[in-house]
Amino acid sequence: MSDLLDSAASLAHGLAKNFLVARGHSHSGMTESEIAETKVDPYEDTPKYAKSAVIFICGCIALLGLANLVTSFMRTKLGSRMARSKAYRRTVAFYRWVETSQPKAAGWIRFPTAGVIGIIVLFWLFIGIWTFAQQPYYRSRWNVGSPPLAMRTGMFALGCFPFILAFGAKWNLVGFVVGCSHEKLQVFHQWLSHLFLILSLLHTFPFVKQGTTEIRPNTDGLNPNGYSQLYYSWFVSHKVYYWSGIAALIPLAFLCWGSLAPLRNRSYEVFKALHIVSAILFSAFFYIHCNALLTSWHYIWATAAIYFTSVVVRFGLILVRNGRHVARGRVEALADNAVRVTIRLPFDSGHRWTAGQHYFVNFFKVRPLESHPYTVANAPRNDPSNVASSDRLVLVFRINPLSGLGPRLLSLAASSSPTTPVLLDGPYGGLSASNRDFGRHDSLVLIGGGAGMSFCTAVLEEVCERVLREENGVRVKKVEVWWAVRDEEAKTWFDGQIHRATEYMPEGMVTFHLFVTGSVAGCESKEKLDQEDSSLPCSAATSCAVSHVPWQKQYRRPSLASLLSARFASAPDGSTIGIASCGPASLTTDVRRAVAARQRALAFGGADGGAAEVELHTEEFEW
Repeated sequence: MSDLLDSAASLAHGLAKNFLVARGHSHSGMTESEIAETKVDPYEDTPKYAKSAVIFICGCIALLGLANLVTSFMRTKLGSRMARSKAYRRTVAFYRWVETSQPKAAGWIRFPTAGVIGIIVLFWLFIGIWTFAQQPYYRSRWNVGSPPLAMRTGMFALGCFPFILAFGAKWNLVGFVVGCSHEKLQVFHQWLSHLFLILSLLHTFPFVKQGTTEIRPNTDGLNPNGYSQLYYSWFVSHKVYYWSGIAALIPLAFLCWGSLAPLRNRSYEVFKALHIVSAILFSAFFYIHCNALLTSWHYIWATAAIYFTSVVVRFGLILVRNGRHVARGRVEALADNAVRVTIRLPFDSGHRWTAGQHYFVNFFKVRPLESHPYTVANAPRNDPSNVASSDRLVLVFRINPLSGLGPRLLSLAASSSPTTPVLLDGPYGGLSASNRDFGRHDSLVLIGGGAGMSFCTAVLEEVCERVLREENGVRVKKVEVWWAVRDEEAKTWFDGQIHRATEYMPEGMVTFHLFVTGSVAGCESKEKLDQEDSSLPCSAATSCAVSHVPWQKQYRRPSLASLLSARFASAPDGSTIGIASCGPASLTTDVRRAVAARQRALAFGGADGGAAEVELHTEEFEW
């Protein structure tokens, strides 16, 4: 028995020795100075860099989660008393100023808000300073050990990996903690991916530099041709790290650079398919490249657990909500290249949504394998207990009549049976996902751009219903709807819904402003304000649709900065205003910048009268 144990111990020692030698970290053949060199930023301690990246990101998530909890607390009876204090309002205004300030776009390059930029820059500085301030960058020779610079950057990248997928998932655990929907986290998914690529390149270059300049000694007779260390390791000893690293870099570069807006927007469905294929290839090669070194596979298993949990929950909810009864949508063509899809939901369906949320929708008769996000244009019907009951979803969106879904949807709308089975994935986003309650404000301004009015219509329906039911805590006394459209005919898209939602509201409580931005025959481009009547300034060639909504029309692009500034100043002193906006990126950027200017004035005491608190929620077409 003793001999057996001795043999096992000897075998284990031999395997461990071979394990270290195979990775080039044995001290065999090293001088004392080289052994001392390996103890400075040692290879065995490099997992601390991955842990540090995880701690930093988790710390940011925890702080934002705490802010979300504070927001919820301030809506309680005790919190509402504290929220009325001047100090609290100034603090909140400062936080919202940072949250909403946004630089203007530079061509196709869109910048996130100042708060997001701050978090990203801090993390990049944290990684960059530690990477380059720590010495040494290289070992004195190849066989002394892997370049420390390469190990630091590789481990930092490894620590980021689980969060790239966590931020990109639709059913998003991070979003639940911080109080936002998946699309708001896409910016972190994108910028963290680019940091991962940069760190991967910095991980690669030291091996290339040292490996190509140093010739492998031929003391063992295995390198008679005098190959470099890198060439020998790759093509002679066939070490897995080198070919798998390059194989992972290629799809990683495509994942990052192929996701840039100009390329992504040219053909989104092609981009989506290639993105999935590239992600699978990268993950496979990355797994091989890590090869269970140190704690590397721990992060890969953690990433897999996060991602597959999200996927299983998401598809489980899709199955539960759609499995028993697949809903059908009725397609109707509208003016100005728009489509309305009315989806009747079975009474016992699992779909529950709130105003402003969106679904990813598959149209089985059109393109069954494609899924597109659409904001629900109506609020759910509420029962006496204020729980949404099954009714119907209304989707209104613009289409390209010449490509994509457009021609097929128009063809379906013109057919004798304009219905199609639909698969609904959601709901996502909306005011509820961001932990916002606009019913607590004294007045609201709903700003829509084009089909972004879907969001505003749903919010308007919900607010009007809450006001008419005299729901406890609802303080809204004034609602303004601003809608910018290219063609005046678009005003009929939501005519019936808006009329039904507001017909019993007190007169003058809800006002409607329509900004027609396109060229209107017989109207020129002059600023003109008039009430709806039979003498609209249209030529015979222009079909001016009749609307039951009392739109106040202006034939120009809205100057949102001046309009919102005037609205804030004219509000009763000490009142609160909620701003909700949905539309193209240019519109939401203008809204954010205008609101940020007011938040800055409130935070630093530069606001003389008018609104004392402004809360903003935005939804965008582009993520």
